[in-house]
Amino acid sequence: MLSYMAGTKITADVQDLSIVRANVAWAAAAYAQRVNGAYLKPERNGYKTVSEDDDRVANKFIMKEAMFDTPTVLTEEDYAVGEAARDYHSKKLMMTTFSRELSDFERTLTRAVGMDVFTESDRYELAIIASQIQSYNTSVQEDQAVAGIGEVRGYVAGVGERVGFECLILSKRYNYNYNTYSVRGITLDGYRVQFFLRDDAIAKGQTVEFKGTVKKHLDNITIFNRVKKGN
Repeated sequence: MLSYMAGTKITADVQDLSIVRANVAWAAAAYAQRVNGAYLKPERNGYKTVSEDDDRVANKFIMKEAMFDTPTVLTEEDYAVGEAARDYHSKKLMMTTFSRELSDFERTLTRAVGMDVFTESDRYELAIIASQIQSYNTSVQEDQAVAGIGEVRGYVAGVGERVGFECLILSKRYNYNYNTYSVRGITLDGYRVQFFLRDDAIAKGQTVEFKGTVKKHLDNITIFNRVKKGN
């Protein structure tokens, strides 16, 4: 059943005076991730629960309750994870600025990471922070997998060449615009690759042989098209 949460109208005469330090906000995000075991958000705006058939409360609402009402539920581990996630994203965003212009989302995340205190009126920044614990966990796992292989700069082959390659699947996400999966990986000799593939069987963490045509080179990533799984 969907749980509706009525919006609170903020006026010049009614100010939210509850101020929470950043370390508490990030710890609360880690707590929400720990409670749900994943990052969950409502399917419809204005509702606290995930969907009509899913009564789990979305992370951002668990996070806000812990921040502003029940901070005693936060553990030392929550504070440690929150601090590590904030530091990780801060350093990653800084490194990104050296190679390209930040996206709108990354600029907002940069602002959220740099904020020292929050109030309940900082809805957008808090919602972004709520999503970044899972992003941090995923990134750490990916970094560990890449380190195990050893990343190198360069590309698998020249643009237009059709070649075989064996890679570790780092992520696989369904792209609804193209009705297929967007796959990112790293070859066993250390090159980053990216491609679309209609294959339900492959999964993150698998090492799979493929064959594809190099479409382009982009930021040290070989982009393939017409990819097929090898025999």
